[in-house]
Amino acid sequence: MKEKVLALLLEVNEEIGEYEGSNMLEDEVITSLEVIEIVSALEDEFGITISAKNISKENFATVDSICKMVESLQ
Repeated sequence: MKEKVLALLLEVNEEIGEYEGSNMLEDEVITSLEVIEIVSALEDEFGITISAKNISKENFATVDSICKMVESLQ
């Protein structure tokens, strides 16, 4: 799953592949507009619905945190 998520993220922003920090939003690696693109891509790829309550700094901090969110919604 992580490979699929990472591939989707890289389509939105190639910098994500090189990011080693703890929070992509706080470090301005991804923008709020990119989060919307990521949400749409994840919903399409995994057949899930990501509600507004799931769109948080914590859930979109790292590739791993995004994977955990996706897994919890499947």
